[in-house]
Amino acid sequence: MIEREAFDWGVRLVAHPFKGKDHQALVIRSEISLYKPGRGCDVKITFPGVTLRNPFRVLDAQTWYEAMGAIVSETRAVMAEMKTAAGSPKKKR
Repeated sequence: MIEREAFDWGVRLVAHPFKGKDHQALVIRSEISLYKPGRGCDVKITFPGVTLRNPFRVLDAQTWYEAMGAIVSETRAVMAEMKTAAGSPKKKR
């Protein structure tokens, strides 16, 4: 599940792929700034790393991979929403 928070600067998405399990501190965050005509949205995706003391197993890596794919897809959807909400610029003739 991806949590969504709206702010005056944009939207933050947060995925907790290991909530209540090993690696529960590993979260993926996507911060999407408001759409700016001619520039689009600025997106920053952050996540902590895995340590040698507590490495991923194959199933953990698959879970992480799926969560990352989900947050990237949701980020793209939010960017499209913001662009639509801002209105597309009219072309000059």
